[in-house]
Amino acid sequence: MVDKITFMETLHSVQEIVKASSKPLTKEEIGSYFQDMELSKEQQEMVYQFLLTPSKETAQTEGKQGFQAESKSQEKAKDKAKNPHFQMYLREIAAVPSLTEEQQNILYQRLLAGEESVTEEISGQWLKKIIHIAKEYATANVFLEDLVQEGNISLLLAMKQLTGKGAEYGMEGAGKLDTAQQKRLENHLEELIREGMQQYRQDLEGEADSENTILAKVSLVYEARKALAKENGTDPTVQELCAYTRIPPEEIADILALHEKAREQP
Repeated sequence: MVDKITFMETLHSVQEIVKASSKPLTKEEIGSYFQDMELSKEQQEMVYQFLLTPSKETAQTEGKQGFQAESKSQEKAKDKAKNPHFQMYLREIAAVPSLTEEQQNILYQRLLAGEESVTEEISGQWLKKIIHIAKEYATANVFLEDLVQEGNISLLLAMKQLTGKGAEYGMEGAGKLDTAQQKRLENHLEELIREGMQQYRQDLEGEADSENTILAKVSLVYEARKALAKENGTDPTVQELCAYTRIPPEEIADILALHEKAREQP
């Protein structure tokens, strides 16, 4: 079974490599990073599609810019949603024909029986729903496009977990899924998709909160330095700034060092 944490860490690392590379990575180069994870051909193809999508602005970069006015963040979110590649993706998804409940039931049965080849067909039926779910988690700094990709990958991992697990859903031999069993399976898939999106948003917002805290401390030290210099007629020491701001001396020393380094820049 693919370890979700390891897979997601590898996926995001390779995504950064793809973005930083001066030339596109081949499928073979991408596949080398996942060679120990025993992904099926269908799952490998989904990973390739995810990573080889034309490059977009990173959510992390835009998240760092989110310290500015809320209106600017909202404008960025709108610009992100207008990404032509994402708009093309939405149009392609809209054109995917919907299957009947019975047809979907048969696909689920085949997946639970161990047929990995049906994962692509099942994914096609979930893509519209993933977009709908992603809208619930999107914010000014957590973009719909990125949440959709996280949801698609979470679905991939969820189907990997369910492959060949018919016994867990009451399928013995040539058994079939009844309506209640199918609903239980679909609820499980949706739960894992939501978990992936929620974790992504928490990670992104946590990083933004951390950077906000750092900026606040830098600003506080800067203002304290000016106030104490004006009051005492000399540049304050680290100990004086520590007593004034209640920030640990190690952090103040780091902030001052960064400030001096910035002043030295041409």
